[in-house]
Amino acid sequence: MTRHLVSARDGSVDNGDDLDSLFAQLEAELTESATPDADLDEIFSTEPAGRPEQREAPRLSPDQVAREVRVTVRGAAEAKAINVSETGVLAETTSRLRPGTVVELILTFDGVRRMLRATIVRSMVHSLNPTTFRTAFKFEERTTLPERQ
Repeated sequence: MTRHLVSARDGSVDNGDDLDSLFAQLEAELTESATPDADLDEIFSTEPAGRPEQREAPRLSPDQVAREVRVTVRGAAEAKAINVSETGVLAETTSRLRPGTVVELILTFDGVRRMLRATIVRSMVHSLNPTTFRTAFKFEERTTLPERQ
């Protein structure tokens, strides 16, 4: 795709014709580059081109795994599961946890507790009011997830 630079004097909000022509040109470029069999997800992907899939297991929403999924970082507060896989969990926490730290997680699926060791892969701010973090945990060992009943 071609990048278009617009100077401040040329790109005023008041001149809608310029924006219309710019969007028409961008749409034409996308249409030209697309083949009839092209997958729209591939064309509009947010992943950088050529980046290999890094996930080792499919991510499931907590609802897909059990009626109730609870995550507790042992010695810390409860966390809210965002997604779960056989290799890890993404959870919302109220404090930033240090990446690289090995922790013990207590995962509870419909009342059945499992204790798993995991490494914190990343922890970043997700929202500010209240402050919450999205923290990714990678299990030391692959685990089987329960079948939702």
